[in-house]
Amino acid sequence: MHAKTVLCLGMLLLATSAWTQNAPAPAATAVTPPLPASAVELQTVTVRGEQPGPALWEVRRGTHVLWIVGTLSPLPKHAEWQWTKLETALSRSTELLEAPSARLRMPPSLFSRLALQPSAKLNPGGATLQGLLSPEMYTRWLALRHQYLRDDDALEFMRPMIVAQQLYEKALAADDLTNDIDVADMVQKLARRHGNRVIAVRYELLVTHAPPSTSIDQDQQKGIACLDETMRLVEQDMPKLTQRANAWATGDMKTLESLMPHRSYEPCIVAAINGDFEKQLNIPDLPQRIETAWMDAAEAALVRNRSTVAVLSLDQLLSDDGYLAKLKARGFIVRSPQDVDL
Repeated sequence: MHAKTVLCLGMLLLATSAWTQNAPAPAATAVTPPLPASAVELQTVTVRGEQPGPALWEVRRGTHVLWIVGTLSPLPKHAEWQWTKLETALSRSTELLEAPSARLRMPPSLFSRLALQPSAKLNPGGATLQGLLSPEMYTRWLALRHQYLRDDDALEFMRPMIVAQQLYEKALAADDLTNDIDVADMVQKLARRHGNRVIAVRYELLVTHAPPSTSIDQDQQKGIACLDETMRLVEQDMPKLTQRANAWATGDMKTLESLMPHRSYEPCIVAAINGDFEKQLNIPDLPQRIETAWMDAAEAALVRNRSTVAVLSLDQLLSDDGYLAKLKARGFIVRSPQDVDL
């Protein structure tokens, strides 16, 4: 599965290439229990066609200004956006600060070890989901499998984390949502068209040792917990995800801010899709290190440029302890999109 997502801590940029190896599907046929009632399906409507597009926050000190584009995922699959305000900001600017990220440098052997940890798709020993999940959880899973995954018996033999990924993608597609829209990349292309220098904002870390690998049982328990979280998201929160995506696309900041969490939060399945390397490497403060690197880069850009554009995820921007709150604490004047006139 391929998905472009925006992580709370930024996409990890690694010095070597990842590869995975998938085991063949087992020949055994799963025993399908009686089909439960379908999960409750709530009506949601995703916007289509041309929309106003992403909002801009203004961060100012004196006559120097930083315009921040807030990105979001998932987004409406069939919408297109006007970039009028963003292009105005880019036309006045000289630099674009990329979304913050980490560059982890490590020996190829260590990277291969980490990259292979989540690669197996099948449960060890031919275990089935019916045997791994509680009866209540398995009943919920069957309802969602029937609703979104067409009763594919091969899923019975797959690891809980893998079926959580497939369920998440299918549920998004059913509501005309997608994780495959890379807003940050679109902004970079517009910036280059306007002659802006694109400045990478990366925290660099040399990794030489990895902590001991977790046991298969520990990995399975994490996968079961993530499948449970993902099922609850699909059962309860899909209308909210659609409302949030629509609000971003239409520039409805009041609705968008009401639907964003008050703390930094990343669904377990998004972390799994992108590679949860900061946990594998036991670097719990990696998001804070990346944040510090971005704050320093933003302050420097505000000194050297009259106008700069930057890209951050809305989670980074709007959480109570997020980047905007930190900028205000440093003495910058911050104006929300509804107060900005471009």
